Amino acid sequence: MGTTTAIWQTPSAASFTEARELGIPYVEVALNQCYRNVPPEEVVPRVHTLKSQLDSAGLKVWSIHLPYSNTLDISVTDPVARKENVAFMAGMIQLSALFNPAKLVLHPSSEPIADSIREERIRNAIESIGILAPYAREIHAQLCIENLPRTCLGNTPEELLRIIEAYPEVGICFDTNHYLTGTPARFAEVAGSRIATVHLSDYDGINESHWIPGEGVIDWKELFGILTRNGYSGVYMYEAMRNKEGERATPQQLAQSFHQLKPTHEK
Repeated sequence: MGTTTAIWQTPSAASFTEARELGIPYVEVALNQCYRNVPPEEVVPRVHTLKSQLDSAGLKVWSIHLPYSNTLDISVTDPVARKENVAFMAGMIQLSALFNPAKLVLHPSSEPIADSIREERIRNAIESIGILAPYAREIHAQLCIENLPRTCLGNTPEELLRIIEAYPEVGICFDTNHYLTGTPARFAEVAGSRIATVHLSDYDGINESHWIPGEGVIDWKELFGILTRNGYSGVYMYEAMRNKEGERATPQQLAQSFHQLKPTHEK
């Protein structure tokens, strides 16, 4: 299993070491921790500090979650802003080589997106992914586009498959909280073998909650069975930020959850 570095408000080598000792060998690096509300001159030093902390703890980086915000969006209609966003993202991919990740997770858009411009935003996202995919290839990582909720692009498996259709090397990051008009099981069935990495958390079936798996409505035995049948063999990456009571999730709780669910996904 693995977990995102975002579960720690203040990441440290000691907290990462604790996670490894609890049986969490992998992490997804959330680059927003080094980018969001950070002065530009501090971004790269923070990335290097995070890398040193992970190395010190002996954790392995499975994936990098590339930065995102309301304005950092590869699908925006303003061509100048879109070009700047794509160029910035390309630089973040190059910087990610420091971690030697297997996967790079990218949001296809922000929100809200009006129906009247949805097709234009989809075309823009497709074009931007085509520009960024070679950068991922250069650092020997697979670019994975995340399904997103509400009016974001990729809010159904059909739309997300359409967005990546032209790029066989690009995968899907399947977030179990983000398909709000169907079940996670249906998303996994439709997306099939294009799922290359996952974000696991539970919810109430209504809106994303990012609860610890086992605390919501998801049938994990069914879901893990579908992923296994479709050939998923990657890290089971937890992006569970809180428990059902709203308290911040701890590595101990995540490890316990995975220990309880783990036998259901084995062949």
